[in-house]
Amino acid sequence: MSDLQIFVRGGCVIWIITAAAISSAPAQQTIAPASSTQTTGPIPAILQSYTPVTRERLENPEGRNWLLFRRTYNGWGFSPLGEITPDNINRLQPVWSFATGQVEGHQAPPIVNNGVMFVATPGNQLLTIDAKTGGVLWRYKRPIPEDMTQLHPTNRGVGLYGDKVFLAAAEAVLVALDVKTGKEVWSAKVEDYKKGYYMTLAPLIVDGRVMVGVSGGELGVRASWRHLMPTRAKSYGARSWCQSRVSPAVKRGRRGISGKPAGARSG
Repeated sequence: MSDLQIFVRGGCVIWIITAAAISSAPAQQTIAPASSTQTTGPIPAILQSYTPVTRERLENPEGRNWLLFRRTYNGWGFSPLGEITPDNINRLQPVWSFATGQVEGHQAPPIVNNGVMFVATPGNQLLTIDAKTGGVLWRYKRPIPEDMTQLHPTNRGVGLYGDKVFLAAAEAVLVALDVKTGKEVWSAKVEDYKKGYYMTLAPLIVDGRVMVGVSGGELGVRASWRHLMPTRAKSYGARSWCQSRVSPAVKRGRRGISGKPAGARSG
């Protein structure tokens, strides 16, 4: 079977195109929108044999996998696979499509580990999909607080490490899920959404630690990074450090782009 080539299409439809379709054109399979309940029953075989994500694999990912937001830490977004070329790309055929059930803008790249695809969507939703068939392995959806002001209802992806997948929930909560079951292992409050904080970014895993940042400058809050530790010890979700970012000019006492002095600047 040829390696999977992954493309994301705007809106709420994901297309998976395989190199195998170069020689044949299989019928397109349309997958119904995700249901409101999680998948039940025995753990699918593809998840039973799930390959844990390690520091070494993040630093040197296999060609067929896409384990980080831009695949590698240098942010190139480059795939070393070469089976699809300018000469044969016009012969590709869609294999399956999937409607996520969310109408807001989709900005998260599919994260793929040996055929297991993780797709984060707006609405605090994470879908785990069999990349070959388009079948849903499990679905997680976290309720968004009714009193939350979410200026940018989107999500930009997940982080993988060990047997966990990390999701930055809109209400500024970091969630760790078991990749085999979709069950929440732990969650950590990053900031108080009632003060105007929210999150949209993909968690970044570095040296066995997960880093997330918060947004909310539009509401007058101060942007910051949080560094948490996804270990097996009791420090699950324990905060390691926090850093707020202010421009060097403001730190030296000069006013920033907004004209506000240090201390009054919100981002």
